[in-house]
Amino acid sequence: MSKLATTAISAPNVDDAINQLVSRGVVAFKKYQNYDQTQVDAICAAIVRTAIRHAKELAFLAYKETGRGNAEDKAIKNIYASQYIWNEIKDDQTVGVISRNVHNGLEKIAEPLGVIAGVTPVTNPTSTVIFKILLALKTRNAIIFGLHPQAQECGSATCQLLATAAVNAGAPANLIQWIQQPSIAATSALMNHPQVNLVLATGGPSMVKAAYSTGKPAMGVGPGNAPAYIEKTANIANAVADIIMSKTFDNGMICASENSIVVDRDVLEAVKQEFQRQGAFFVAPADVAKLSATVIDPERHTVRGPIAGQSATRIAALAGIKVPANTKLLIGEIAGIGPNYPLSGEKLSPVLSMYVANNQQAAFSICLGLLNYGGLGHTAVVHSQDNDLIERFGAMMPACRILVNTPGSLGGIGGLFNKLTPSLTLGTGSYGKNSISHNLTDFDLLNIKTVARATRRPHELINEIRDVLHEY
Repeated sequence: MSKLATTAISAPNVDDAINQLVSRGVVAFKKYQNYDQTQVDAICAAIVRTAIRHAKELAFLAYKETGRGNAEDKAIKNIYASQYIWNEIKDDQTVGVISRNVHNGLEKIAEPLGVIAGVTPVTNPTSTVIFKILLALKTRNAIIFGLHPQAQECGSATCQLLATAAVNAGAPANLIQWIQQPSIAATSALMNHPQVNLVLATGGPSMVKAAYSTGKPAMGVGPGNAPAYIEKTANIANAVADIIMSKTFDNGMICASENSIVVDRDVLEAVKQEFQRQGAFFVAPADVAKLSATVIDPERHTVRGPIAGQSATRIAALAGIKVPANTKLLIGEIAGIGPNYPLSGEKLSPVLSMYVANNQQAAFSICLGLLNYGGLGHTAVVHSQDNDLIERFGAMMPACRILVNTPGSLGGIGGLFNKLTPSLTLGTGSYGKNSISHNLTDFDLLNIKTVARATRRPHELINEIRDVLHEY
Protein backbone atom coordinates (compact mmCIF):
# COMPACT_ATOMS: atom_id res chain seq x y z
CA MET A 1 0.00 0.00 0.00
CA SER A 2 1.16 3.55 -0.70
CA LYS A 3 1.68 6.09 2.04
CA LEU A 4 -1.38 7.89 3.38
CA ALA A 5 -2.27 11.00 1.37
CA THR A 6 -3.99 12.73 4.27
CA THR A 7 -3.05 13.35 7.86
CA ALA A 8 -4.63 11.15 10.53
CA ILE A 9 -6.96 13.02 12.83
CA SER A 10 -6.65 12.79 16.59
CA ALA A 11 -9.50 14.71 18.14
CA PRO A 12 -11.03 14.55 21.61
CA ASN A 13 -14.58 14.05 20.37
CA VAL A 14 -16.66 13.32 17.30
CA ASP A 15 -17.58 16.92 16.51
CA ASP A 16 -13.97 18.05 16.61
CA ALA A 17 -12.91 15.18 14.36
CA ILE A 18 -15.61 15.94 11.80
CA ASN A 19 -14.85 19.67 11.93
CA GLN A 20 -11.21 18.95 11.14
CA LEU A 21 -12.11 16.67 8.23
CA VAL A 22 -14.56 19.15 6.73
CA SER A 23 -12.22 22.12 7.20
CA ARG A 24 -9.49 20.29 5.32
CA GLY A 25 -11.99 19.23 2.68
CA VAL A 26 -13.10 22.83 2.13
CA VAL A 27 -9.49 23.98 1.67
CA ALA A 28 -8.83 21.17 -0.82
CA PHE A 29 -12.07 21.90 -2.66
CA LYS A 30 -11.18 25.58 -3.09
CA LYS A 31 -7.76 24.70 -4.48
CA TYR A 32 -9.31 22.18 -6.87
CA GLN A 33 -11.49 24.88 -8.45
CA ASN A 34 -8.43 26.21 -10.27
CA TYR A 35 -7.91 22.95 -12.18
CA ASP A 36 -8.91 22.73 -15.83
CA GLN A 37 -10.54 19.79 -17.59
CA THR A 38 -7.22 18.29 -18.71
CA GLN A 39 -5.84 18.33 -15.17
CA VAL A 40 -9.05 16.88 -13.71
CA ASP A 41 -9.12 14.07 -16.26
CA ALA A 42 -5.46 13.23 -15.64
CA ILE A 43 -6.15 12.85 -11.93
CA CYS A 44 -9.19 10.66 -12.59
CA ALA A 45 -7.23 8.50 -15.03
CA ALA A 46 -4.58 7.96 -12.35
CA ILE A 47 -7.26 6.89 -9.89
CA VAL A 48 -8.66 4.43 -12.42
CA ARG A 49 -5.25 2.90 -13.09
CA THR A 50 -4.63 2.49 -9.38
CA ALA A 51 -8.04 0.94 -8.75
CA ILE A 52 -7.53 -1.57 -11.55
CA ARG A 53 -4.03 -2.45 -10.38
CA HIS A 54 -5.28 -3.13 -6.83
CA ALA A 55 -8.71 -4.56 -7.75
CA LYS A 56 -7.92 -8.09 -6.60
CA GLU A 57 -6.07 -6.98 -3.48
CA LEU A 58 -8.97 -4.82 -2.33
CA ALA A 59 -11.50 -7.51 -3.19
CA PHE A 60 -9.75 -10.11 -1.06
CA LEU A 61 -9.45 -7.59 1.75
CA ALA A 62 -13.18 -6.88 1.55
CA TYR A 63 -14.06 -10.56 1.58
CA LYS A 64 -11.72 -11.27 4.48
CA GLU A 65 -13.14 -8.44 6.56
CA THR A 66 -16.86 -8.79 5.79
CA GLY A 67 -17.15 -12.53 5.17
CA ARG A 68 -19.73 -11.81 2.47
CA GLY A 69 -19.89 -12.65 -1.22
CA ASN A 70 -16.75 -13.89 -2.90
CA ALA A 71 -13.47 -12.21 -3.69
CA GLU A 72 -13.47 -12.90 -7.43
CA ASP A 73 -16.81 -11.16 -7.98
CA LYS A 74 -15.76 -8.28 -5.75
CA ALA A 75 -12.69 -7.82 -7.96
CA ILE A 76 -14.99 -7.67 -10.99
CA LYS A 77 -17.06 -5.00 -9.24
CA ASN A 78 -13.91 -3.01 -8.54
CA ILE A 79 -12.99 -3.16 -12.24
CA TYR A 80 -16.52 -2.14 -13.16
CA ALA A 81 -16.48 0.77 -10.70
CA SER A 82 -13.24 2.06 -12.17
CA GLN A 83 -12.70 1.11 -15.82
CA TYR A 84 -16.33 0.73 -16.95
CA ILE A 85 -17.53 3.87 -15.18
CA TRP A 86 -14.54 5.83 -16.51
CA ASN A 87 -15.22 4.64 -20.06
CA GLU A 88 -18.69 6.14 -19.70
CA ILE A 89 -17.73 9.53 -18.28
CA LYS A 90 -14.15 10.22 -19.39
CA ASP A 91 -15.17 12.41 -22.34
CA ASP A 92 -17.78 14.38 -20.38
CA GLN A 93 -17.12 18.09 -20.06
CA THR A 94 -17.46 18.89 -16.36
CA VAL A 95 -15.37 22.07 -16.09
CA GLY A 96 -16.40 25.52 -17.26
CA VAL A 97 -18.51 26.00 -20.39
CA ILE A 98 -19.96 22.63 -21.35
CA SER A 99 -22.31 23.76 -24.12
CA ARG A 100 -22.99 26.89 -26.16
CA ASN A 101 -25.94 27.39 -28.51
CA VAL A 102 -25.59 30.45 -30.72
CA HIS A 103 -29.14 30.06 -32.03
CA ASN A 104 -30.99 30.35 -28.75
CA GLY A 105 -28.34 32.31 -26.84
CA LEU A 106 -27.96 29.77 -24.07
CA GLU A 107 -24.62 28.80 -22.57
CA LYS A 108 -24.22 26.07 -19.93
CA ILE A 109 -21.47 26.30 -17.32
CA ALA A 110 -20.60 23.40 -15.01
CA GLU A 111 -19.79 24.16 -11.38
CA PRO A 112 -19.05 21.69 -8.58
CA LEU A 113 -21.24 21.24 -5.53
CA GLY A 114 -18.59 21.45 -2.81
CA VAL A 115 -17.80 18.92 -0.09
CA ILE A 116 -19.68 15.64 -0.44
CA ALA A 117 -20.42 13.19 2.36
CA GLY A 118 -20.13 9.66 0.98
CA VAL A 119 -21.86 6.92 2.98
CA THR A 120 -21.00 3.36 1.92
CA PRO A 121 -22.46 -0.10 2.60
CA VAL A 122 -20.99 -3.36 3.84
CA THR A 123 -22.32 -5.14 0.75
CA ASN A 124 -20.15 -3.28 -1.80
CA PRO A 125 -17.51 -1.68 0.42
CA THR A 126 -14.64 -1.10 -2.01
CA SER A 127 -16.39 -0.73 -5.37
CA THR A 128 -18.77 1.91 -3.99
CA VAL A 129 -15.81 3.92 -2.65
CA ILE A 130 -14.08 3.75 -6.04
CA PHE A 131 -17.24 4.78 -7.84
CA LYS A 132 -18.00 7.75 -5.61
CA ILE A 133 -14.42 9.00 -5.62
CA LEU A 134 -14.29 8.88 -9.41
CA LEU A 135 -17.54 10.81 -9.83
CA ALA A 136 -16.62 13.34 -7.14
CA LEU A 137 -13.21 14.15 -8.57
CA LYS A 138 -14.44 14.20 -12.17
CA THR A 139 -16.79 16.99 -11.11
CA ARG A 140 -14.18 18.88 -9.00
CA ASN A 141 -15.80 18.07 -5.67
CA ALA A 142 -14.13 16.98 -2.43
CA ILE A 143 -15.45 13.85 -0.70
CA ILE A 144 -15.39 12.59 2.88
CA PHE A 145 -16.52 9.05 3.60
CA GLY A 146 -18.44 7.55 6.46
CA LEU A 147 -17.54 3.90 5.91
CA HIS A 148 -19.61 1.00 7.17
CA PRO A 149 -18.08 -0.13 10.51
CA GLN A 150 -18.01 -3.75 9.34
CA ALA A 151 -15.98 -2.75 6.27
CA GLN A 152 -13.77 -0.03 7.73
CA GLU A 153 -10.44 -1.72 6.96
CA CYS A 154 -11.08 -2.41 3.29
CA GLY A 155 -12.85 0.92 2.79
CA SER A 156 -9.97 2.81 4.41
CA ALA A 157 -7.44 0.93 2.29
CA THR A 158 -9.35 1.90 -0.85
CA CYS A 159 -9.54 5.55 0.19
CA GLN A 160 -5.86 5.58 1.07
CA LEU A 161 -4.76 4.11 -2.25
CA LEU A 162 -6.87 6.44 -4.35
CA ALA A 163 -6.08 9.52 -2.26
CA THR A 164 -2.38 8.86 -2.74
CA ALA A 165 -2.86 8.27 -6.47
CA ALA A 166 -4.75 11.56 -6.77
CA VAL A 167 -2.07 13.55 -4.92
CA ASN A 168 0.69 11.92 -6.97
CA ALA A 169 -1.20 13.01 -10.10
CA GLY A 170 -1.32 16.60 -8.89
CA ALA A 171 -4.52 16.82 -6.85
CA PRO A 172 -4.66 18.87 -3.63
CA ALA A 173 -4.13 16.91 -0.43
CA ASN A 174 -7.29 16.01 1.54
CA LEU A 175 -9.55 15.99 -1.52
CA ILE A 176 -10.38 12.41 -0.47
CA GLN A 177 -10.83 11.77 3.26
CA TRP A 178 -12.65 9.35 5.56
CA ILE A 179 -13.73 8.98 9.17
CA GLN A 180 -11.09 6.81 10.79
CA GLN A 181 -13.07 5.82 13.88
CA PRO A 182 -16.49 4.87 12.48
CA SER A 183 -19.72 5.28 14.37
CA ILE A 184 -23.31 6.24 13.70
CA ALA A 185 -22.68 9.48 15.58
CA ALA A 186 -19.67 10.35 13.42
CA THR A 187 -21.47 9.63 10.15
CA SER A 188 -24.48 11.62 11.33
CA ALA A 189 -22.24 14.55 12.28
CA LEU A 190 -20.62 14.42 8.85
CA MET A 191 -23.93 14.35 6.98
CA ASN A 192 -25.32 17.22 9.05
CA HIS A 193 -22.22 19.42 8.98
CA PRO A 194 -23.17 22.88 7.64
CA GLN A 195 -20.22 22.93 5.20
CA VAL A 196 -21.14 19.59 3.64
CA ASN A 197 -23.05 20.38 0.47
CA LEU A 198 -24.43 16.99 -0.56
CA VAL A 199 -24.99 13.60 1.03
CA LEU A 200 -24.40 10.65 -1.29
CA ALA A 201 -25.73 7.70 0.66
CA THR A 202 -25.65 4.00 -0.11
CA GLY A 203 -26.76 1.75 2.73
CA GLY A 204 -29.73 0.50 4.68
CA PRO A 205 -33.13 2.25 4.73
CA SER A 206 -32.44 3.97 8.07
CA MET A 207 -29.17 5.47 6.83
CA VAL A 208 -30.70 6.65 3.57
CA LYS A 209 -33.64 8.15 5.47
CA ALA A 210 -31.18 9.96 7.74
CA ALA A 211 -29.42 11.35 4.67
CA TYR A 212 -32.66 12.77 3.31
CA SER A 213 -33.44 14.26 6.74
CA THR A 214 -30.35 16.48 6.85
CA GLY A 215 -32.09 19.45 5.26
CA LYS A 216 -29.60 19.55 2.40
CA PRO A 217 -29.46 17.90 -1.03
CA ALA A 218 -29.12 14.14 -0.74
CA MET A 219 -29.00 11.27 -3.15
CA GLY A 220 -29.66 7.77 -1.91
CA VAL A 221 -31.08 4.49 -3.03
CA GLY A 222 -34.13 2.62 -1.89
CA PRO A 223 -34.25 -1.11 -1.17
CA GLY A 224 -34.79 -3.51 -4.02
CA ASN A 225 -37.28 -6.36 -4.08
CA ALA A 226 -37.17 -7.09 -7.77
CA PRO A 227 -39.60 -9.60 -9.27
CA ALA A 228 -38.67 -11.54 -12.39
CA TYR A 229 -41.57 -12.71 -14.53
CA ILE A 230 -40.84 -15.79 -16.66
CA GLU A 231 -43.61 -15.56 -19.23
CA LYS A 232 -44.65 -18.56 -21.30
CA THR A 233 -42.94 -17.34 -24.49
CA ALA A 234 -39.58 -16.88 -22.75
CA ASN A 235 -36.43 -18.73 -23.78
CA ILE A 236 -36.42 -20.76 -20.59
CA ALA A 237 -32.79 -21.87 -20.66
CA ASN A 238 -31.62 -18.29 -21.14
CA ALA A 239 -33.98 -16.91 -18.51
CA VAL A 240 -32.83 -19.40 -15.90
CA ALA A 241 -29.16 -18.82 -16.75
CA ASP A 242 -29.66 -15.06 -16.39
CA ILE A 243 -31.37 -15.39 -13.02
CA ILE A 244 -28.79 -17.81 -11.61
CA MET A 245 -25.95 -15.58 -12.83
CA SER A 246 -27.61 -12.58 -11.22
CA LYS A 247 -28.40 -14.20 -7.87
CA THR A 248 -25.04 -15.91 -7.46
CA PHE A 249 -22.85 -12.95 -8.48
CA ASP A 250 -21.19 -11.92 -5.21
CA ASN A 251 -23.88 -14.06 -3.57
CA GLY A 252 -26.74 -11.76 -4.51
CA MET A 253 -25.71 -8.52 -2.78
CA ILE A 254 -26.42 -6.13 -5.66
CA CYS A 255 -29.77 -4.56 -4.82
CA ALA A 256 -31.08 -4.92 -8.39
CA SER A 257 -30.87 -8.72 -8.21
CA GLU A 258 -34.06 -10.73 -8.47
CA ASN A 259 -35.74 -11.68 -5.20
CA SER A 260 -38.71 -13.59 -6.57
CA ILE A 261 -39.59 -15.39 -9.75
CA VAL A 262 -43.14 -15.38 -11.08
CA VAL A 263 -43.69 -18.27 -13.47
CA ASP A 264 -46.54 -18.89 -15.91
CA ARG A 265 -48.17 -22.18 -14.99
CA ASP A 266 -47.97 -23.27 -18.64
CA VAL A 267 -44.17 -23.50 -18.37
CA LEU A 268 -43.79 -24.27 -14.67
CA GLU A 269 -42.42 -27.79 -14.98
CA ALA A 270 -40.01 -26.83 -17.74
CA VAL A 271 -38.76 -23.90 -15.66
CA LYS A 272 -38.28 -26.06 -12.56
CA GLN A 273 -36.41 -28.70 -14.52
CA GLU A 274 -34.13 -26.09 -16.04
CA PHE A 275 -33.37 -24.52 -12.66
CA GLN A 276 -32.50 -27.93 -11.26
CA ARG A 277 -30.36 -28.73 -14.28
CA GLN A 278 -28.40 -25.50 -13.78
CA GLY A 279 -27.76 -26.05 -10.07
CA ALA A 280 -30.74 -24.64 -8.16
CA PHE A 281 -32.39 -26.54 -5.33
CA PHE A 282 -36.13 -26.37 -4.67
CA VAL A 283 -36.77 -26.41 -0.94
CA ALA A 284 -39.46 -28.84 0.13
CA PRO A 285 -42.72 -27.13 1.17
CA ALA A 286 -42.24 -28.43 4.71
CA ASP A 287 -38.84 -26.69 4.89
CA VAL A 288 -39.84 -23.28 3.54
CA ALA A 289 -40.68 -22.03 7.04
CA LYS A 290 -37.22 -23.06 8.27
CA LEU A 291 -35.59 -21.25 5.34
CA SER A 292 -37.70 -18.16 5.97
CA ALA A 293 -36.81 -18.06 9.67
CA THR A 294 -33.13 -18.37 8.82
CA VAL A 295 -33.06 -15.69 6.14
CA ILE A 296 -35.50 -13.02 7.40
CA ASP A 297 -35.44 -11.15 10.70
CA PRO A 298 -38.97 -11.52 12.17
CA GLU A 299 -38.99 -8.05 13.75
CA ARG A 300 -37.50 -5.95 10.94
CA HIS A 301 -38.97 -8.15 8.17
CA THR A 302 -35.71 -7.74 6.25
CA VAL A 303 -32.76 -10.04 5.63
CA ARG A 304 -30.78 -10.99 8.71
CA GLY A 305 -27.42 -9.21 8.71
CA PRO A 306 -25.26 -12.37 8.91
CA ILE A 307 -27.17 -13.97 6.00
CA ALA A 308 -26.57 -11.29 3.36
CA GLY A 309 -23.90 -12.43 0.92
CA GLN A 310 -23.60 -16.01 2.18
CA SER A 311 -23.58 -18.97 -0.20
CA ALA A 312 -26.62 -21.13 -0.85
CA THR A 313 -25.01 -24.17 0.79
CA ARG A 314 -24.12 -22.22 3.93
CA ILE A 315 -27.63 -20.79 4.22
CA ALA A 316 -29.10 -24.27 3.76
CA ALA A 317 -26.82 -25.63 6.50
CA LEU A 318 -27.85 -22.82 8.86
CA ALA A 319 -31.49 -23.68 8.13
CA GLY A 320 -30.91 -27.39 8.69
CA ILE A 321 -31.78 -28.25 5.10
CA LYS A 322 -29.71 -30.86 3.28
CA VAL A 323 -28.73 -29.88 -0.25
CA PRO A 324 -26.20 -31.17 -2.81
CA ALA A 325 -22.70 -29.77 -2.37
CA ASN A 326 -22.84 -28.00 -5.75
CA THR A 327 -26.09 -26.11 -5.04
CA LYS A 328 -25.94 -22.56 -6.40
CA LEU A 329 -29.36 -21.24 -5.50
CA LEU A 330 -32.20 -22.01 -3.07
CA ILE A 331 -35.81 -21.59 -4.24
CA GLY A 332 -38.88 -21.76 -2.02
CA GLU A 333 -42.41 -21.65 -3.40
CA ILE A 334 -44.80 -19.41 -1.46
CA ALA A 335 -48.31 -18.19 -2.08
CA GLY A 336 -48.48 -14.75 -0.52
CA ILE A 337 -46.74 -11.41 -0.03
CA GLY A 338 -46.07 -9.44 3.13
CA PRO A 339 -44.98 -9.98 6.75
CA ASN A 340 -46.88 -13.26 6.98
CA TYR A 341 -44.78 -14.54 4.08
CA PRO A 342 -41.27 -13.53 5.19
CA LEU A 343 -39.54 -14.94 2.13
CA SER A 344 -41.39 -12.45 -0.08
CA GLY A 345 -39.03 -9.62 0.93
CA GLU A 346 -35.53 -8.58 -0.19
CA LYS A 347 -33.01 -11.32 0.62
CA LEU A 348 -29.58 -10.08 -0.62
CA SER A 349 -28.45 -13.68 -0.94
CA PRO A 350 -28.78 -16.61 -3.39
CA VAL A 351 -32.32 -17.32 -2.21
CA LEU A 352 -35.43 -16.87 -4.35
CA SER A 353 -39.12 -17.12 -3.61
CA MET A 354 -41.26 -18.54 -6.41
CA TYR A 355 -44.85 -17.78 -7.36
CA VAL A 356 -46.99 -19.60 -9.90
CA ALA A 357 -49.30 -17.45 -12.03
CA ASN A 358 -52.35 -18.89 -13.77
CA ASN A 359 -52.35 -16.12 -16.38
CA GLN A 360 -50.64 -12.89 -17.35
CA GLN A 361 -53.00 -10.74 -15.30
CA ALA A 362 -52.19 -12.76 -12.19
CA ALA A 363 -48.45 -12.54 -12.92
CA PHE A 364 -48.62 -8.75 -13.24
CA SER A 365 -50.57 -8.56 -9.97
CA ILE A 366 -47.95 -10.62 -8.13
CA CYS A 367 -45.11 -8.49 -9.50
CA LEU A 368 -46.92 -5.32 -8.43
CA GLY A 369 -47.44 -6.77 -4.96
CA LEU A 370 -43.76 -7.60 -4.62
CA LEU A 371 -42.66 -4.14 -5.71
CA ASN A 372 -45.06 -2.61 -3.22
CA TYR A 373 -43.54 -4.78 -0.50
CA GLY A 374 -40.20 -3.02 -0.18
CA GLY A 375 -39.14 -2.63 -3.80
CA LEU A 376 -40.99 0.39 -5.13
CA GLY A 377 -39.12 2.23 -7.84
CA HIS A 378 -36.15 -0.07 -8.08
CA THR A 379 -36.13 -2.88 -10.65
CA ALA A 380 -38.46 -5.34 -12.34
CA VAL A 381 -37.43 -8.04 -14.80
CA VAL A 382 -39.39 -9.77 -17.54
CA HIS A 383 -38.33 -12.73 -19.66
CA SER A 384 -40.52 -12.93 -22.76
CA GLN A 385 -40.53 -12.87 -26.54
CA ASP A 386 -43.91 -11.12 -26.64
CA ASN A 387 -43.23 -7.44 -27.36
CA ASP A 388 -46.79 -6.35 -26.59
CA LEU A 389 -46.58 -8.01 -23.19
CA ILE A 390 -43.18 -6.42 -22.52
CA GLU A 391 -44.61 -2.97 -23.28
CA ARG A 392 -47.57 -3.56 -20.96
CA PHE A 393 -45.23 -4.80 -18.23
CA GLY A 394 -43.04 -1.71 -18.58
CA ALA A 395 -46.03 0.62 -18.46
CA MET A 396 -47.57 -1.01 -15.40
CA MET A 397 -44.62 -1.69 -13.11
CA PRO A 398 -43.67 1.09 -10.64
CA ALA A 399 -39.97 0.46 -11.19
CA CYS A 400 -37.36 2.79 -12.67
CA ARG A 401 -35.50 -0.05 -14.37
CA ILE A 402 -37.54 -2.48 -16.45
CA LEU A 403 -35.07 -5.13 -17.59
CA VAL A 404 -35.94 -7.36 -20.52
CA ASN A 405 -34.30 -10.77 -21.00
CA THR A 406 -31.42 -9.62 -18.80
CA PRO A 407 -29.83 -10.59 -15.47
CA GLY A 408 -31.28 -8.30 -12.82
CA SER A 409 -28.16 -7.38 -10.87
CA LEU A 410 -25.69 -6.93 -13.72
CA GLY A 411 -28.42 -5.51 -15.94
CA GLY A 412 -29.58 -2.94 -13.41
CA ILE A 413 -26.16 -1.38 -12.89
CA GLY A 414 -25.98 -0.74 -16.64
CA GLY A 415 -23.44 -0.84 -19.43
CA LEU A 416 -22.86 -4.60 -19.52
CA PHE A 417 -25.98 -6.15 -21.06
CA ASN A 418 -27.80 -2.96 -22.05
CA LYS A 419 -27.26 0.75 -22.60
CA LEU A 420 -28.32 1.92 -19.15
CA THR A 421 -25.87 4.38 -17.62
CA PRO A 422 -23.20 2.41 -15.73
CA SER A 423 -23.54 3.16 -12.03
CA LEU A 424 -23.42 1.70 -8.54
CA THR A 425 -26.10 4.06 -7.22
CA LEU A 426 -29.52 3.29 -8.65
CA GLY A 427 -32.20 5.87 -8.00
CA THR A 428 -35.77 4.78 -7.29
CA GLY A 429 -37.54 8.07 -7.92
CA SER A 430 -40.55 9.25 -5.96
CA TYR A 431 -41.74 5.62 -5.85
CA GLY A 432 -38.90 4.83 -3.44
CA LYS A 433 -38.66 8.36 -1.95
CA ASN A 434 -35.47 9.14 -3.85
CA SER A 435 -34.52 12.41 -5.54
CA ILE A 436 -33.51 10.72 -8.81
CA SER A 437 -35.08 7.94 -10.86
CA HIS A 438 -32.04 7.06 -12.96
CA ASN A 439 -28.60 5.56 -12.48
CA LEU A 440 -26.45 8.19 -10.80
CA THR A 441 -23.67 9.66 -12.93
CA ASP A 442 -21.24 12.59 -12.93
CA PHE A 443 -23.74 15.22 -14.07
CA ASP A 444 -25.74 14.59 -10.89
CA LEU A 445 -22.82 16.05 -8.92
CA LEU A 446 -22.75 19.36 -10.76
CA ASN A 447 -24.48 22.70 -10.55
CA ILE A 448 -25.30 23.77 -14.10
CA LYS A 449 -25.44 27.53 -14.58
CA THR A 450 -27.18 28.94 -17.63
CA VAL A 451 -26.14 32.17 -19.28
CA ALA A 452 -29.15 33.40 -21.26
CA ARG A 453 -28.54 36.13 -23.86
CA ALA A 454 -31.40 38.28 -25.05
CA THR A 455 -33.05 37.05 -28.23
CA ARG A 456 -35.25 40.16 -28.63
CA ARG A 457 -35.77 43.59 -27.13
CA PRO A 458 -38.59 44.39 -24.65
CA HIS A 459 -40.48 46.61 -27.09
CA GLU A 460 -40.71 43.69 -29.53
CA LEU A 461 -42.45 41.58 -26.90
CA ILE A 462 -44.81 44.39 -25.97
CA ASN A 463 -45.79 44.92 -29.60
CA GLU A 464 -46.40 41.17 -29.96
CA ILE A 465 -48.72 41.15 -26.94
CA ARG A 466 -50.59 44.22 -28.26
CA ASP A 467 -51.13 42.47 -31.59
CA VAL A 468 -52.65 39.50 -29.75
CA LEU A 469 -54.93 41.75 -27.72
CA HIS A 470 -56.12 43.56 -30.85
CA GLU A 471 -57.26 40.22 -32.27
CA TYR A 472 -59.78 39.95 -29.42
